[in-house]
Amino acid sequence: MNKKQLIQSMAHKMDISQVDTKQQLDQILKAIHQGLSEGEKIYIPQFGTFELRFHLPKTGRNPQTGETIEIAGFNQPSFKAAPSLKLMLNDTVA
Repeated sequence: MNKKQLIQSMAHKMDISQVDTKQQLDQILKAIHQGLSEGEKIYIPQFGTFELRFHLPKTGRNPQTGETIEIAGFNQPSFKAAPSLKLMLNDTVA
């Protein structure tokens, strides 16, 4: 499912226009982006947690030249599903 399909599904289930649904979804995503950029952990009960995980700097190797290079540390966004979400998904598959 892509964003457009998600908006269509949400609009149909909530019986509101797709324009209004898109604005609401954009605000939710903007709030998640803002929180992550400020280093916050975003917890949505029954769904999961969004957070940043810092990967330490490390030494790598250029595969073409064999030269050793330093790879800088970086933040990686991460999502961990809530146990209730995992349970729901596993019940629907079985």
